Amino acid sequence: MYPSFRSTSFSIVITIIFLFMSGCEEEKSASLFDPSAPTLSNPTITSVLPAGSAVAGIDTVTVQGTGFSPVLSNNFVVFNSETAQLVHATSTEIKLIAPLVVSDSIKLRVSVHGSYEFSNTYNYILKPAVAEFGYLDSIAISSAVTTDQDGNLYGGFSIAGTDAGVLKITPSGIRSNYAPKTSGNSWTSLKMGPGGYLYAVRNVNAIFRFAPGGGAYAPIWLVRPKGNLFFDIDFDQSGNLWGGGKNINIYRISRDSSAASFPFTGEIHSLRVFEGYLYFAAKTDAGEKIWRAQITTDGLGTPEIYFDFSSAFPQNIPLAITFSSDGNLYIGVDSEIGIIVVTPGKTFTTPLSVYKKLFGHGVKSITWGKDDDMYCSTVDGIFLKIYVTGKTSAPYYGAIL
Repeated sequence: MYPSFRSTSFSIVITIIFLFMSGCEEEKSASLFDPSAPTLSNPTITSVLPAGSAVAGIDTVTVQGTGFSPVLSNNFVVFNSETAQLVHATSTEIKLIAPLVVSDSIKLRVSVHGSYEFSNTYNYILKPAVAEFGYLDSIAISSAVTTDQDGNLYGGFSIAGTDAGVLKITPSGIRSNYAPKTSGNSWTSLKMGPGGYLYAVRNVNAIFRFAPGGGAYAPIWLVRPKGNLFFDIDFDQSGNLWGGGKNINIYRISRDSSAASFPFTGEIHSLRVFEGYLYFAAKTDAGEKIWRAQITTDGLGTPEIYFDFSSAFPQNIPLAITFSSDGNLYIGVDSEIGIIVVTPGKTFTTPLSVYKKLFGHGVKSITWGKDDDMYCSTVDGIFLKIYVTGKTSAPYYGAIL
């Protein structure tokens, strides 16, 4: 009896081992690896456009070479360790959006599905489209900004809500004190005016003026009756200064400081003269809009809506406006998207929104530099320099008169 039981048990064990080995054989035969499958040659990079460098997060970069796949998803392009977003591919060319990797020593490589190795390494540079500029002390908060003919930045700043003076910062970043602090609130607008005078307002019923070269306090240049506020100012081609705020009027001040008023009820955040019109961002009973009115020999034409901001961006406020020479309107807003660009055809984009960490809670003041650079002051109180490739400022009359 015992030997029979042992024999049966032995048979069962043998059967289990056989089944287990059979299962292992099936697993092996189902492997995805095919040693006879053809492999592709390794990709090679021969050149990258734009040559030498591009703007991180903004520019379209073209990688040229051999061994790429016409199937877009089969290609992978790496900038150091960051994978780029690809937009088009052929066997000899890959187009992509430059990733947000800022460095002057980037190792660019291409991998193609089906090839064993990465391409050769191509050295490249990605520059920032937006970068901190001027580097204020940790307790200082930036306010208004403007520039002169040479591209020098003049930036107001405050400490604990009180004006702390005006800085002059060269395009290369060299900083010096331009004017000492005053006893009032921080400046809401600075504009370089005729003769090298720097004009300033701080949302009160007065306009201040620094002497050419700075170095001293800004005396009051003009006072209006109480309740007439100046939040922003700009010059036209005749040297007249236009000003507005939360009022029932827009004001024109001539070179001799005589003033005229033109009716407009609303809260003006920012204004800019462009091609014979006064443009202004304002809140009225109709919501947040970009308005314009023609500058005439008699003063100012009837305001009309140029861009219905509240319809396009109902959650935001247009805090600052300026124009490029080709008519694009740049709007600084109170959110991390930073700047909205509106074309003459009224289409709009947010091309710098990838730099939301720098923009923080938005942009409150904008000015152009001498070339394709722009400066801004953020809601969080830092100065930023923006590279706007291929664009330059519309004429700014205050600095050239």
